[in-house]
Amino acid sequence: MRLAFSKEDFSKRQLQILRALFENEYQQKDLQKLIDTSAPNLHYHLSKLEESGLIRKETLYKVGNVKINSISLNPATRQKVRRIIGLEVENLTLITGFGELKTGYRVPDLMHGILRKYHYHVTRVICYTTVDAKQIRLKYKDQENLMDIDEFVLFPYEEYRYLKSALYQSLKMKLSKEMEVADIIIDITPLSKLFSLKLLELANKYQIPCVYLGMDEKGKDKLYWLTNMKLQGKIESIELRK
Repeated sequence: MRLAFSKEDFSKRQLQILRALFENEYQQKDLQKLIDTSAPNLHYHLSKLEESGLIRKETLYKVGNVKINSISLNPATRQKVRRIIGLEVENLTLITGFGELKTGYRVPDLMHGILRKYHYHVTRVICYTTVDAKQIRLKYKDQENLMDIDEFVLFPYEEYRYLKSALYQSLKMKLSKEMEVADIIIDITPLSKLFSLKLLELANKYQIPCVYLGMDEKGKDKLYWLTNMKLQGKIESIELRK
């Protein structure tokens, strides 16, 4: 699969197909009706898009010798397709969170500050946390001049440790919805290890940049990029505010 595409790499018909699939997945016969073309013509363009890695074709069942196919975007290329079809966005969403321990409530501010320093101009911050942790942050917000959080997603801590919880059922939908209007950076630092691993799994599935706030040998905080389940290296060293 090529790493980079532009609008000029695709025909008008292929762009029409990508726009349709960006909104929804379709059975092949329904997609044919939607874009008003012949079956052979649609098959040709779908084959080209499938070769590029941008779409997926899945056979749901067969009726005699006829395959009933479902056509959808490759989830890992959703943000790439958005650019190809001209739906550029200026928004950058940080998906982060914090727990109740020590100064964990500062993690969103630390992450936001470092990213902005490196010219990642975050425009929206979504925080996963608990009701109790949110109250701790609100307690210190004014005296420590903490930033405003655009959206809190609140679940009991037990939900972060149970893979079949409502939290994990909704997480994929939350990311997919946010990708429609913004680029995303995922912070896998906060809360439970299971939550971090699930975020990392989704980040790799959708090819979303991932960051982790770690620590060096001197006890100073460092920010690391993680992609494709591999540690890519540090960004910089920082110290927690006192």
